[in-house]
Amino acid sequence: MPDRYDGLIQDILVDSELAKILVPNKFKYTSKQGRARRQKLLLSAKKLSETKDVGDISLADVCEDADIPRASAYHFFPNVESIFLALRFLNYIETYQNLEKIVVADYKQWDGYIEKVLLQSADLFNKDSTKSKLMYGTNSPDFDSGDYDEKVDINMVQMITEKIATYYDVSDYPELEVKLLIAYNLAHSIFALSYKQRGKITPAMQKEAVIACLAYLRSYLPEKLNKLPEKLNKRK
Repeated sequence: MPDRYDGLIQDILVDSELAKILVPNKFKYTSKQGRARRQKLLLSAKKLSETKDVGDISLADVCEDADIPRASAYHFFPNVESIFLALRFLNYIETYQNLEKIVVADYKQWDGYIEKVLLQSADLFNKDSTKSKLMYGTNSPDFDSGDYDEKVDINMVQMITEKIATYYDVSDYPELEVKLLIAYNLAHSIFALSYKQRGKITPAMQKEAVIACLAYLRSYLPEKLNKLPEKLNKRK
């Protein structure tokens, strides 16, 4: 795992508002030394998962790689599954922040923006084997509540909907968020199929995901949405 996770372990796993919504009470506050140890465990789990199946990695494996006694590891993670759940959440945050940077105004219409979101999502997964395994792998651990995936999907789609709604007039489409959620899950189903068959999201399956999502959304949205007046003026 790259150094980009420095400083994010406490802020995201413990204190962020999103963590309180998506993974409440899963990761407790620790001292500065504790956060450093927790990060070492996450880094080791990430490293091991790049060459091994997640289901084949034990807590003992992670502790040995991190050079942290198992008794100390229990202060941060009760089992190896909880370590990978933390990685799942960190991976989601990274994906969210990356996609949030995509600017709607950079594309002629809404469909160009949606296509970019889908292709960039696939690119992020293909560049990170652990991210793909935890998202699409059969041995990926799940949170006790069972609604984690639904929560993160809704959170991501709300962000995408808000970005579109701040640039285009979508007042005639009150169910836009619902339709985008369906399209979002449609894309991930295609991505999951590609990963199951090929171990990655192939260019051909990325294209299929774009075709499927845009065809579905075009059943409800016109080819061109009107820009909001203030956005139109800024473009002139």
